[in-house]
Amino acid sequence: MTATMTEIMPDQSTGGLTISGMTLHPLWLRERVTEPESLDHISNQRLYEHSDLDTDIRIVSATIGDNSQHLNVCFSDGYKAVFNFESLTKELGLSQNPEAIPLPQSWTADLDFQRFDWAELNDPDAMKTMLTTYFENAFCIMDNVPSELDSLKDHARRFGFIRVTNFGELFNVETKPLASDVAYTDSELASHTDNPYRLPVPGIQYLHCLTNEVDGGLSTLVDGMAVAEAIANDNQDWADILENVPVRFRYEGPTGIYEDTAPLISRDHRGLVNHIRFSSRVDFVPALEPEKLTLFYNARRRMHQLCNDPAFKIKFPFKRGTLLMMNNYRLFHGRTAFDGKQGHRHLQGCYIDHDGPQCLYRMLANGHPETHIMSEDQ
Repeated sequence: MTATMTEIMPDQSTGGLTISGMTLHPLWLRERVTEPESLDHISNQRLYEHSDLDTDIRIVSATIGDNSQHLNVCFSDGYKAVFNFESLTKELGLSQNPEAIPLPQSWTADLDFQRFDWAELNDPDAMKTMLTTYFENAFCIMDNVPSELDSLKDHARRFGFIRVTNFGELFNVETKPLASDVAYTDSELASHTDNPYRLPVPGIQYLHCLTNEVDGGLSTLVDGMAVAEAIANDNQDWADILENVPVRFRYEGPTGIYEDTAPLISRDHRGLVNHIRFSSRVDFVPALEPEKLTLFYNARRRMHQLCNDPAFKIKFPFKRGTLLMMNNYRLFHGRTAFDGKQGHRHLQGCYIDHDGPQCLYRMLANGHPETHIMSEDQ
């Protein structure tokens, strides 16, 4: 729905402005003025402190511009502003906003997911389509990605800035003698999320295949939104306790000790599941009363069952040049077993933050041709 100019009028009781039945506070509008004396011309940051504005400010008048695309507003503090009508309706949700990040869509094992060719992502439309798939499904798979050693640094920087951890910029997933983690063996990896003990938890994980000479070792993904929905359908008390009990996650290693406390399932301001924390090797629930702990343990057991249930799990092989981009806040990931004696299997991984792909999507939505993130000194 798009508001029309005839639906705009001052509201005498609040001193604000009514658009399509929605009353806007006068300060809400006053903080959105775009005149050159109020905004920096490069960053669009305010050149004034909004706390200095008159708290009793009112809209004195509001008229439509000659081209019917602008709204002329006079405030009681004497400030006169011209608002772009389309910008206002986008922010109010009265018209489509091309910058809006696509909403997540839960899925199960029958998901028919698309794969993307790396070279085609040089086209801005193809990149935007790939990002849309990522935001909806929380992952995307790219093929034919250049696979020289450590080239993942450049690939990941196309989407954001690498999050360095105690494992370095990149980490290598391959079988090792006397492995310090199951990931560095040829054993199966149950569904889990990475680094729940960190603050903040790394947002997006990449896995890039440099070599794969084995038959097994399929990558597995499970949608945390779908698991949370299934738990709520099974037992709402289970869903509630998983979202309300703070669990301590702790990692102790030779280079550091990391710890954070949070529930296994979190939601955002819209009520959507936006963070799953699940790693059975490093979680410690507090010493609650026995009845509450019994409920929690039953709920956590159900969560484990569902995130390892074939009905929720997709599987796909890594081959040289495969690049997986996945949302570590939403997806469980794992691996099937393989025989390390068959040959060499070498993946490199790294993390970036969520805001990188979001920034890239907004840039593309505004018609910027760049399809990668660049630092200011580049």
